Amino acid sequence: MINSQDLKLFANFFSNDSVVLFPTDTVVGVGCRFDSIEGIAKIRKIKGIVNRSPLAVLISNEAQLELLKIRRSRLSNLVMSKFWPGALTVVLTSEEGFACSGEANTIGLRMPDADLLRKIIDMVGVPLATTSANFHGDVAPAKLEDVNKAFKSLVDHIIEYDLTPVGLPSTVIRIEGGVLKILRQGAVTKEEIYSVVGDRFE
Repeated sequence: MINSQDLKLFANFFSNDSVVLFPTDTVVGVGCRFDSIEGIAKIRKIKGIVNRSPLAVLISNEAQLELLKIRRSRLSNLVMSKFWPGALTVVLTSEEGFACSGEANTIGLRMPDADLLRKIIDMVGVPLATTSANFHGDVAPAKLEDVNKAFKSLVDHIIEYDLTPVGLPSTVIRIEGGVLKILRQGAVTKEEIYSVVGDRFE
């Protein structure tokens, strides 16, 4: 049973630019504070990412979108209300560029469907920049025991708790100009998205 002391310990793992391995509701993730330039650089080095590929950002509540200065629309609000918490990453534009951002200040945002993880993010106090815990080109691990031992040795901390993930990465969509485009098919199907947004697909 995870108690408040455990939560505090887990949240403290994310201090001082640390990189942390942890279970999510989709696959095992590796992450750091979204505002940790050093931590994000370390994650990219561990993963073997040679370009400035963006990292996903996990939030615990919609109020954190304000902290990230996210531009929202009626369509993005609709999608988030229907699929969050859940396995859908929504790529939107921020008014500001961060180390975890993609081109034109885009950020891939997700609210995980895991109460414990959202509580940890709450206690950290800021969103987490994350990606799957595998070397570039390898399959994303569904459980902690599936993570490559060499990969595990490169992180600063590992958070262990019981969580049954769906075992698939999140579906990634981009919303721009009132139009939705699926960038990566994952745990949420095109049909599920279509049932909510209708014909507003690119």
